[in-house]
Amino acid sequence: MHEKARSEALWKFGGYGFVIAATMFVIVPIYWLLVASTLPQTEILGSAGSLPRLLPGTNFLDNAQALAGRQNANYYQSVINSVLVATVYTVLSLILCSMSGFAFAKYEFRFKEPIFLGILGTLIIPINLLVIPLFLLVSNVGLSNTFAAIILPWAAYPVGIFFMRQTMQSIPDSLLEAARMDGASEFQLYYRVALPTVRSGMAALSVILFLFQWNLFLWPLVVLQQDKFTIPVALTTIVSQQTPAFDQLMVAALIAIVPMLIVFVALQRHFVNGILAGAVKE
Repeated sequence: MHEKARSEALWKFGGYGFVIAATMFVIVPIYWLLVASTLPQTEILGSAGSLPRLLPGTNFLDNAQALAGRQNANYYQSVINSVLVATVYTVLSLILCSMSGFAFAKYEFRFKEPIFLGILGTLIIPINLLVIPLFLLVSNVGLSNTFAAIILPWAAYPVGIFFMRQTMQSIPDSLLEAARMDGASEFQLYYRVALPTVRSGMAALSVILFLFQWNLFLWPLVVLQQDKFTIPVALTTIVSQQTPAFDQLMVAALIAIVPMLIVFVALQRHFVNGILAGAVKE
C-alpha cells in the first residue's frame, strides 16, 4: 500500500513537472518577444556570451515610430490588410465548409465517398506545387494583386470540410426528421437546426481558419504587390535587409500576434468543446 502511494505521488510529481516545462516552452519566447520589443537594437543583439535582458525597457514607442517610418513597406497597413482578409476568408469558408459538411454527413448521393476522399486527397498536394497553376488562373481572370486572389482558392478548405462533416455527424437524425415533419425545408434544417447544434464546432473551426489565412505566406508573396502585402509578407521586408532592424522586427512580431490572441481568447470557451464534438456520435 505504501509502495502504491509512493508510485502515485511520483507519477503526479512527474505530471506536474511536464506541464510546467511545456508551459515554460510556450511562455518564455512570448515573454522575451515582449521584452525585446521595448529595447533598442544594441541591447537586443547584446554581446557574445551575455545573458538576455529579462526586464522590459522604455524604447517601445521609439521602435513603433521607426516601424511606421519605414519607406519600403507600410507595416501598419499590412495589419489592416491581414485582418480584413482573414475575417472575410473565415466567414466565407465557414459557410462553404459547414454546408459541405452537412451534405456529406446527412445526405446520400451518388459518388459521395469518392468525392469526399478526393477532397481529402488534395491535402497531400503541397501548396508549392499549386502556386504556378493558381497564378496563371487568377491572372487570366483578372484577380492578380487583389484580396480575392488569396481568399477564393482556399475558401473550400479540405480540413474544414472534414472537420464539419465529423461534427455534423453528431446531430441526431431523429432531430432532423422531427423538423422535417414540422414542415422545415432542407435549408432550414441546415440553418435553423444544424448550425445552432454545432455552434462549438463552428467556433473551433473559426480559430483554425483564421490562423490558416493569417499565417499564409507563399501564395500572398507571389500574387500580391507591395501596397497589398499581408503581415507574413511585410515581415520579410524587415528581415531581408543587409542589417535587419531587430528592434522594429520585435514590435512588428508582437503586433502580429495580437489579433490571433484576441480571436483565440474570444472563442476559447468553445474551442475545446468544438474540437471534441466530432468524436461524439449518435
